[in-house]
Amino acid sequence: MAGLPIRKMTLYKHGVGYFVRQGQTGGETVALAFRTEEMNDVLKSLTTVATGGQVLGVDYQTPEDKAALLARSSIQLSDDASLRDLLRDLRGRRVHLTTTGDTLAGIVVGVDLPAEREPMAAVILSLWLPEARAVRPLRLGDMLSLVIEDERGAADLAYFLETSLTEEAKRAVTIRLSGPSELLVSYIAPSPVWRVSYRLVADATEANAAESTAGLLQGWGLFDNTLDEDLENVSLTFVAGMPVSFIYDLYTPFTPPRPVIQEQARGVAGPVEFEEAIEAVPRSAAMLRSAKRGMVAEERAFGAGARAAFSADDLAASTTVTATGQAQGEFFSYVVANPVTVRRGRSAMVPILQTALQFRKERIYNGFKHPRHPVITMRFTNETGLTLERGPLTVVEAGEYAGEAMLPFTAPGGELFLAYAVDLGITVTETPEVERRVAAVEIKDGLLVIQEWDVQSVAYRIENRNDAPASVTLEHPRLPNYTPFETPEAADKTPEYYRYVVPVPAHGAADFTARQRRMLARREEIRKHSLDQLARWLRDKVLDEATFEGLRGVLALYDQIGEHEAAVKRNEAQRQEIFGQQKVIQGNLASLRESGEEGQLRARYARTLQELEDRLAQLKQDDDAQRAAIAGAQGEIQAALKAL
Repeated sequence: MAGLPIRKMTLYKHGVGYFVRQGQTGGETVALAFRTEEMNDVLKSLTTVATGGQVLGVDYQTPEDKAALLARSSIQLSDDASLRDLLRDLRGRRVHLTTTGDTLAGIVVGVDLPAEREPMAAVILSLWLPEARAVRPLRLGDMLSLVIEDERGAADLAYFLETSLTEEAKRAVTIRLSGPSELLVSYIAPSPVWRVSYRLVADATEANAAESTAGLLQGWGLFDNTLDEDLENVSLTFVAGMPVSFIYDLYTPFTPPRPVIQEQARGVAGPVEFEEAIEAVPRSAAMLRSAKRGMVAEERAFGAGARAAFSADDLAASTTVTATGQAQGEFFSYVVANPVTVRRGRSAMVPILQTALQFRKERIYNGFKHPRHPVITMRFTNETGLTLERGPLTVVEAGEYAGEAMLPFTAPGGELFLAYAVDLGITVTETPEVERRVAAVEIKDGLLVIQEWDVQSVAYRIENRNDAPASVTLEHPRLPNYTPFETPEAADKTPEYYRYVVPVPAHGAADFTARQRRMLARREEIRKHSLDQLARWLRDKVLDEATFEGLRGVLALYDQIGEHEAAVKRNEAQRQEIFGQQKVIQGNLASLRESGEEGQLRARYARTLQELEDRLAQLKQDDDAQRAAIAGAQGEIQAALKAL
């Protein structure tokens, strides 16, 4: 493809590259070669524009392997006896032979192989001479030249030789043109993702959350030339974003099955019958999706010249960024201004970003992300006007390596917290606590409505063993439906955290408690609560004096109701005992005669039954009195609650 070189290359983050080739063609065909695994993407996206001519069509090799393609030829040549095999496969074809002593034109009859251990020069070719009606034997060693006059034979030999040149891993694509023209060809093909690495250089060695410090952010784009050719003076673009892409099998030939209709059998006098067609469901070509993502961290040795340390100004002055950022539809691209040249099988990195920024150094503690110790972060806003692609970042402070972080995909205006080191000199201990606090007590529909605060708190103990004071930002989780209380105002908020800044002296400690609460309500019967509970609520001022006195009277009435209900239960127990006695006496009466001693005993049992009946009547009267008292007390309770 040297005749149509790559002029432009756009690399994306999902394993696809967009390539543009352009050049002047000298004939009516232009041949390109692609790897087999690239063919589906090439056929899906290949676009051609000819200036000064027209594109007539595009031919490409079928996906069959070389052995299958060679098998289609009537001429099959081996590696060690190709001339003998050629003469063998030219059987029946007209040829023109020149030997050491003669020139002959005829038809090949066949080839006789030599006996074992005889040289190949002893191979005998039999040539049919139609004019002489004779067969002439010729030794292979006497032949000087051979002209194949049969067009099919010559074409098959040319096909065999051309196919033999085919590379198994590559497929040829030929663009047919109406004549010489300026040709532009574009397509997509699998390509390693481009990557980016950043450097953040700060001259100051210490800062706190209240101060801003100047620094320099520099970004380098990395890419690999995995093509089978050198890239020379190619326009290069890196795209931040991920357009939709997939693999669709356009390269593999596909022939769907069709119904088979059999021939009809007809008779002169018989009826015509039709056999039902066998229906087959056509299979569609398989659509495959692949998303090749990779984030590969690379470390680069970074020299600082003769000095052992360098500043942000030194770095800015020594590197010229030639890339420009610009919006590209829904994405963002870095266009490298100067053409790049990269040898085949090599990789390269080019500067795509360099901007001064203001950052704040903070120590942020988040027990879920890193327990016990805060992490040191660089906090800044993306004011570059560019979209920052995800990549590793190396922090250099005062010319020394300070740590590393991952810079996330960030749009312009987005805020970044880059955690690059852990401060082991500061230790944070968390003590969680859960409690319920009664907020209010109300009477509604004869029930107590108790409103409580569900309080979730965490006590932080921050110990600083460093020689310098520090400010630690605590990231405290935001609980759904909870609100902070009895806690200082948060310095910052995120959808998931409150951020509280706590100053800690050198070789000292600081305590901070973050509290959140939510209101819960429950309904309970008044009689389930004791007078002591009401007294505690009165003491905690969730009940006023009047309500307390009213509820105390209600509880007294409930106590009376309890006494009456206990009396009813005692009466019921006595009633069941009487029923048992009556049942025994009635059983005895059934077996006694009415005269004699049994008659006297029978009379005594009858008197006992009467006494028991009188006792049941008294119990009923007492039950009625108890129930009346209960109803009266309940009425007094309702009136008292209504008054409250």
